[in-house]
Amino acid sequence: MQKLENIKNLAKGISVLYVEDNDVAREKTTKLLKRIFTNVDVATSGKEGLLLYLEKKQDLIISDIIMNNLNGLEMTKAIKDVSKEQRVIFLSAYTEQRYLSQAIELGADGFVFKPIDTDKFYFILEKTLKQIKSTKENIQYKQNLEKLVEERSADLTIKNYELTQMIEEVKKVNSLKEEMQIAKKVQKNFLPKEMPQNENIEIATFFEAAQYVGGDYYDLFACEDGTLSIIIADVSGHGIVPAITMSTFRGACRTIFALDMDFEKQVSTVNNLMCEDSKTNDFFITAFFIKYNEKDKKIEYISTGHNDILFYSTKKDKIEQLKSTAIPLGIFTDVKYEVITKEINKNDFLVLYTDGLTEAANKEKEMFGLDSLMKIVQKSKKLDASEVLINIQTSLNDFVLDQPITDDTTILVTKFL
Repeated sequence: MQKLENIKNLAKGISVLYVEDNDVAREKTTKLLKRIFTNVDVATSGKEGLLLYLEKKQDLIISDIIMNNLNGLEMTKAIKDVSKEQRVIFLSAYTEQRYLSQAIELGADGFVFKPIDTDKFYFILEKTLKQIKSTKENIQYKQNLEKLVEERSADLTIKNYELTQMIEEVKKVNSLKEEMQIAKKVQKNFLPKEMPQNENIEIATFFEAAQYVGGDYYDLFACEDGTLSIIIADVSGHGIVPAITMSTFRGACRTIFALDMDFEKQVSTVNNLMCEDSKTNDFFITAFFIKYNEKDKKIEYISTGHNDILFYSTKKDKIEQLKSTAIPLGIFTDVKYEVITKEINKNDFLVLYTDGLTEAANKEKEMFGLDSLMKIVQKSKKLDASEVLINIQTSLNDFVLDQPITDDTTILVTKFL
């Protein structure tokens, strides 16, 4: 009951467009929404929903996916072309991965399966409403600066008083900082202390957390079958919870990849273990798994929702983008994974990274971007792994200058000799 009251408070002043072509589902869910919102528009098809949105520009869209006469995904894409920041939650009885993948690509704020689990729906709704409220506050700030300054001045008066009271808590804060520093050291211990010794490969790595600890991870280790495993991964979110999740993921990878089983089965087993944890913690993991077979001069890889990895081929003298072939880990169990094989030639190299690199922003809010990274890699194609990494870091630092990092950043350069 308290949860519902909190959501109703957040929903004040928020307009909603609900789109559903099933009469029974529409009637039931409309009643639920009207318990929360005072302004609910209802459409019976994607086309009708699009027209209603163009007329009223509702703050939040809640939509079914499979509908005749323009489905929910098509409707959302059209709306996103009008307003890129539009908040959307999907309700669907269909659990096919392609629908979830398309919803993620469209930037959906939530995905709830039918019949609706009220607790799950409330959780996603509360998170989305907070984001909408935050956006509205920012807009109001720009439109009415003087009024906001007065309000913030009053807030500062209160906060100054609170800060005076907090002086007694300084020792506790210092103690917490010390504990976070320890946590940072512990997380660094999870990363490889020494690179695998191999005269036919060069490896250079970089890791930096946005906070004391983060959700990025990379690893390199020799397997019983004679291959070298290379893994890079990124847990959604920042801070303590993703860091704890990543430590669990590391343990699972180290354990499962030591077992005698097919590559696809190893990744599937790791995913199933992560799905068990994600039931109680709302997260997912993007990862790129590589097995390097030195004897056969080839790599095999599986990408689960991770950003494109760069592969420079000396034979083709070009940079290829190795794209994801599956959804992130921790969402669905028993996912089938496609193993892709590439031939390796002398002086080929890989640049693995997390999105903290390409999404790093300068003071103009421009992102570093994949194109910039590819240009640097192209210019560095004849250098060794450490020099390639240095060129990437230098270009990144020159781009962001003194802007603080907002996401964990990991880079791993692997060159085959």
